[in-house]
Amino acid sequence: MAEYLASEVSQQLREARLEKGYTIDQLAEMTKIQPRFLQAIEDGDQDVLPGQFYARAFAKQFAEAVGLNPDDLFDEVQFDPQVTSDLSHAHRDEDGVVRAGVNNSEAFKSRFRGFIPRIWIAIIVVAILLVAWFVVTRASSGSNSSNGGNQVEVASSSVPQSSSSSVVSSSSANGGINLGTATTNTAQLTTTYTVSGQLANTHTIVAKGQNGGSMFKVTDGTGKVLYNAWLNQTDEKSVEIPANTAIVNIQVSQVSHVNLTINNQHIDLPNLPTNPAPTTWNVVLNLNK
Repeated sequence: MAEYLASEVSQQLREARLEKGYTIDQLAEMTKIQPRFLQAIEDGDQDVLPGQFYARAFAKQFAEAVGLNPDDLFDEVQFDPQVTSDLSHAHRDEDGVVRAGVNNSEAFKSRFRGFIPRIWIAIIVVAILLVAWFVVTRASSGSNSSNGGNQVEVASSSVPQSSSSSVVSSSSANGGINLGTATTNTAQLTTTYTVSGQLANTHTIVAKGQNGGSMFKVTDGTGKVLYNAWLNQTDEKSVEIPANTAIVNIQVSQVSHVNLTINNQHIDLPNLPTNPAPTTWNVVLNLNK
């Protein structure tokens, strides 16, 4: 193996470490270099070291940690991992000058080892960008789906969206409300209505018992309970929803035992499972401006 770490350098590094009072383990903690490599540098045991490039790099960190100037220990040409004293590749140019030459294979390996940290950094950056792109895409997709639902309601009413809001607000003033089309999620036992132009209005929810009893509970978006009691088959309960209530959640334990209306408009619960029947079903009313 080529002598690329002079014994004088190893001796200077050892003496500087002892003068500082550092142990090999302490120096390893400071430089993040394995103790066996630091010991090999001091002993000049080049068979333990991973190669010329890393040996010189480790020795440079060693020197800096014990207060020595690496430039005083290593000649710039000698420190270049791509330059070697091996003359096996020497050749004579056309002008008659003998040149040492370079082992292109070893030089390529040295360059490749130097690029490995950069490759990992590039992979991590690309992964972060892909995750960010995926999150933004999902968010945009959800926004477009929400806007698409509003466009369907406008198309069905055959009027511009601003006119549609006016119509709904006007009908609410007369006691009615346009619930539009519901969205049902059977996995979450939830039916959701999104209604525009109703946030500033008060509303009345009426629950009538039928075919048997059921639990009946109404809460707002903050979790405040507006009504919570058992509804018998012959009972009829009214719950007043204050103005500026953005979300209303209605819970019933037996869907077929309760008839729900809001401002005299029947609340339809489409596509409900019949077997087995859900223990508790949620009706969510999103009242927007």
